[in-house]
Amino acid sequence: MFAIASEAPTLAGATTVSAFQTGISLVPVLAGAALSAGAGLTAVAWIGAGLAAAVVPTVLLDRALSRRAQS
Repeated sequence: MFAIASEAPTLAGATTVSAFQTGISLVPVLAGAALSAGAGLTAVAWIGAGLAAAVVPTVLLDRALSRRAQS
């Protein structure tokens, strides 16, 4: 992140921390909602798996853009 945003390192750091904090806040809210709805503990695992699967396209896009920038 800092290599990409070398002209704005403070913004790069803030963006990274904000994304991390969003994840930390979102997971307990979703898990709590599932448990409150009576979905059971397995729903928490499925929520985690779903969020992990949602990140895969972002990671693949980042890798593709990084390779293109290096070429």
